[in-house]
Amino acid sequence: MKNFFYKGIAGLLFVFLLSCSKDENNAPFLKRDTDQLSFAYGESRETFTVRTNGSWSIDLSEANWVSVDPIEGVGNGEDIQVITVTASRNIGDMRNGAIKIISGVKEALINISQEEGKVIFGTPYFTTGLVSNFPLEDTYLVIPYNKGGLGEGVTVSAEISGAGSIGIQVSPADVDMSSENGEVRLPITGTPTNDGQVTFNIQILGQTLTVNTAVREQGNSDPVGKIYLSQNFDMLILGGDHVGGTAGLHLEGSWPTVDGKRVLPANPVYVTSGTRNTDGTGDLFNTMHPSFVASRGLEGWTGLRVYERPGYVKISTAGSNDGYIATPPLTAITGWADVKVKFTAARWSENTNADADATVTLRVLNAGTSAEANQEIMLTPAWADKEIIVEGATAQTVIEFRARDASNGRFLLDNIEISKVIR
Repeated sequence: MKNFFYKGIAGLLFVFLLSCSKDENNAPFLKRDTDQLSFAYGESRETFTVRTNGSWSIDLSEANWVSVDPIEGVGNGEDIQVITVTASRNIGDMRNGAIKIISGVKEALINISQEEGKVIFGTPYFTTGLVSNFPLEDTYLVIPYNKGGLGEGVTVSAEISGAGSIGIQVSPADVDMSSENGEVRLPITGTPTNDGQVTFNIQILGQTLTVNTAVREQGNSDPVGKIYLSQNFDMLILGGDHVGGTAGLHLEGSWPTVDGKRVLPANPVYVTSGTRNTDGTGDLFNTMHPSFVASRGLEGWTGLRVYERPGYVKISTAGSNDGYIATPPLTAITGWADVKVKFTAARWSENTNADADATVTLRVLNAGTSAEANQEIMLTPAWADKEIIVEGATAQTVIEFRARDASNGRFLLDNIEISKVIR
């Protein structure tokens, strides 16, 4: 009888314990694999996982700069579910937030942060200067930037003030800043009518950039782009083509002389001879007669150690340090003008080591200034276009192209053009 009683009690206890175990297994639970996510300033993605035994959803009321996928679901208590979090591009200070996961009465937080992402703007500049009574055509206020990478267009606007602002117009513009680094180009239109200071306050991405400049009087009424001097050396035909790597034409026989200077004979005969390194003439301004120099389109030019090549000139020699060529005075300029000096140049390349340091330096003589003058410009064996800006050039201005002050400084020069710009 006692055994039967004890067996009954044991059975009841087993049923009770089994019932409790089932209740515990069915109790709601919510687990995530992290409580912290960090994002770079650009649009970026991170993930976390959820495991629960019921339906769940995500509350983003404290994280309105992110989106999640999926935003809700149902867990089976065994499998984990992966949630992708996408942070939008941050254009401001570092920001923080919290993602709340809700499953029944259970809640869990994931704290999130994103690094500061303000776009960094460089020093703005104008593509042309502002000159009174001169229409602004193809004129831009250029704003360099980095930390761009913006997926949508950006609105830029500007307010203008100052005595020189009358007649200048800047309309709001939508610009593309999808590149990580680049430039914003804001069109400037109208015709300034007053000389004086101008202040541009530019609003972009919540930042205000202030640019101070001035409208000034023109030095003359010539249009932008007017060419004051052009020299392509197309009348030069003799000598080897050093850059092209071919031999060239040379006078057959000896050069006649007049007053000790070389001239062409009455009926010159040319033959191909020499190498790419062979000059076509002696020093144009030292050994050649002025009439020959004039026949090459170089009347009024001056220089030292300048040698004819087919369609260009060679300046200096292996052992000299004083070679140069200089333009005539820019007599086509009335009053004054800011000018762009464009040219094409290459260095001598007979010896890889000895010739590697050849440069050209531009000097501005008699009138005008340039921040880029008196600085050595590095050259390569291939032709390359170069330019500098000269401010305040006049009819007395001379531009000099000079080899480096050392041996093995030979360089080649072509396509000189001097034209008006607005600085």
